Amino acid sequence: MNNNEIQVSVCVVTYNQENYIAECLDSLVTQQTNFKFEIIIGEDCSTDNTHTIVQQYVEKHPNLIVPVFYEKNVGAVENIRQVYKKAQGKYIAHMDGDDMALPDKLQKQFDILEANPDCSICVHNMKAINSESQEVKRDFRLVDEKKYKLLDIYLITSFIIHSSKMFVNKIEEYIDRLDVNTLDKEVHIEQAKQGDIYFIEEQLGVYRQFVGVTYENNFVSSLVRERILFIYENFDKNYFSDSDIEKIKEEYATILLRFSYLCAITIKDKELFEKYVVKSWKVKKVGIKSYVFKLSILSPELFFILLALRKKLRAKIDSST
Repeated sequence: MNNNEIQVSVCVVTYNQENYIAECLDSLVTQQTNFKFEIIIGEDCSTDNTHTIVQQYVEKHPNLIVPVFYEKNVGAVENIRQVYKKAQGKYIAHMDGDDMALPDKLQKQFDILEANPDCSICVHNMKAINSESQEVKRDFRLVDEKKYKLLDIYLITSFIIHSSKMFVNKIEEYIDRLDVNTLDKEVHIEQAKQGDIYFIEEQLGVYRQFVGVTYENNFVSSLVRERILFIYENFDKNYFSDSDIEKIKEEYATILLRFSYLCAITIKDKELFEKYVVKSWKVKKVGIKSYVFKLSILSPELFFILLALRKKLRAKIDSST
């Protein structure tokens, strides 16, 4: 390895994150590695003090930080596209501006990818905090430390957190095809087509949960829901066996029931609730749940009440144990 060549490009994307961006950058500039790395920051014309804070770090670390400032707001996906295209490293480590790296993150992920050339992605477990930096219960799936496949991205909900990811810099194969509304999951899929995914069980980062555009009124945002439907209804079947495809259909049907459940306990939209239940029923039956939800369409108001009571009862039981 040539010590003068950049091995890892940490690509940070930020917009209106004045309360978090300094913590994020502090966690990166203090990383100790036996290789050279750079930090590329895409600051998307924030309307708060984010730009000023980023500029301060650029001036303090001119040989480490590469700023990308835009003349006008370009949006999250285009911001990612531009910072990735500036990456000089063999590997790219993605970081959202409201998340943080823990010590040795970069070194440990670099070592894993170097030792496992069959892998295109390395991800790790994360500690979850809220907007006030208080540790909270994680809403993402915990999995074992091992190698995973492209199929697993479709079957395991949210086991890849974007800010935990380091991946092989072969972005030219997909970067210009990304849609303006592309989700993180879609980027993961494109990268997983290039190799396996190595998951490190150790917590090497901090993820700020329930911050951003994923949720509206405690319900998954309409944009995210529509893109999830797009992902599962347009996946490339050439990568999968017939049995794999059936597994993906079952997971899709389960996700649709999850949407209907969240709809019932949050916004209580009867029309939207029925839409997801019916769509799930048509995709694949997933045991007794499918029949219960299908039957509930006859009286959604009653079903909503029962679900609310069930949720309260569970919360009471959890608090007493």
